[in-house]
Amino acid sequence: MNKAIFKFKGKTMTGDKKTVICRILNVTPDSFSDGGRFFQTEDAVRRALELIEEGASILDIGGESTRPGSHYIDIQEEINRVVPVIKAIREVSDITISIDTWKSEVAKATIEAGADIVNDITGFLGDPEMAKVVAETEAGAIIMFNPVIARPEHPSSKNFPKFGGENAFTEAEQAQNLELEITELMKRYFEKSIERASLAGMDKDRMMLDPGIGFGLTKKENLMLIKNINQIHEMGYLSFLGVSRKRFIQNILEENGFNTDIDTEEGFANRDQASSYISTIAAISGVSVIRVHDIKDHKMALAIGSSIAFAELEEDKIFAQYKNA
Repeated sequence: MNKAIFKFKGKTMTGDKKTVICRILNVTPDSFSDGGRFFQTEDAVRRALELIEEGASILDIGGESTRPGSHYIDIQEEINRVVPVIKAIREVSDITISIDTWKSEVAKATIEAGADIVNDITGFLGDPEMAKVVAETEAGAIIMFNPVIARPEHPSSKNFPKFGGENAFTEAEQAQNLELEITELMKRYFEKSIERASLAGMDKDRMMLDPGIGFGLTKKENLMLIKNINQIHEMGYLSFLGVSRKRFIQNILEENGFNTDIDTEEGFANRDQASSYISTIAAISGVSVIRVHDIKDHKMALAIGSSIAFAELEEDKIFAQYKNA
C-alpha cells in the first residue's frame, strides 16, 4: 500500500485506506453538468446536505467552469459565488470542503470562509501567488497536471480557456513537451509544481497529485495516465482522480455502439455507469480520492474495487449456499 500521507487543517489521509468520494458541487451558471441548478446559496446548501447523506466524504465547490469553450470570470465574481456557499455549509456540517480554483485571491477568501483544500487545476503554475497563499495556511492542496499549460500549441489544448501559467514553461520547454510521452510530461510538470510549493515553504505531506484527466489530452493519453496512476504513488504522494463524464469515456462508448445522447435517459445513465467502472479500477490501483458527479454508481463501484484492493482483510466466509444441506 501507498505509505504517503496528506494533511490539511488538522486532518490526515493515509494511503492504506479505502478510496473515498469527492462530490462535485458547481455553483456556476454554465457548468456542462449541472450549470445553474445550485447557483443560489440555499439551493447549494440543501444539495450539499443531500450529497453528504448519499456518501460524499469531500465536497468540491467550483465557481468557474473550466470545460472546453468556457471563459475566464472576474475574481470578485468567483468569490461572490463560492464564499457564501462555503460559509453556509460550515454552519451545518464539518464535511471536508475543497475549493476548485486556480486563483490565489479566491483561494485565500475561501480558506478563510472554511475550505480545507485548494483543488488547483494548474498545480500552482497558473497563479504565481497560489503556492504562497496556501503555504501560509493549514489547508492542503490538490496539485493537478495541466497539459494545456505545459503544451499550449498541442491540438488538444486549443479549445480550453487560458489558466494563466504564461511563465511556467519557456518556449523551448513547450516545444520539448510536445515530444514527451505523457507520463514523462506529467512528472516534469509535477517537478515544477512541487518546486514552487517547496520554495513557498509548503511541506510535501500537504499535497495530493491529480493526473489531470480530460485536460488537453488525447484519448490514448487519458488512458495511459489512468493505467499508470501508480507512478504518482511511486513519487511518494496520494492520488486524486477525476474521470466522471469525461469526453474520452463517451468516445469509448460511441465506438462500441452504446447510446451516449445525454438528452435521453439511457444515454445519460450510460455515461455515469461507464465512469463508475473506472472508479473500480481506481480503487484497485490505490487511488485515494475520486471526484464524481453521481454518487450511487461510484459508491457501488468502490465497494467492489476496495474489496479487491483489501482482499487480505476480508472475512474468509463460506457462503451458506455452498454448504451441504
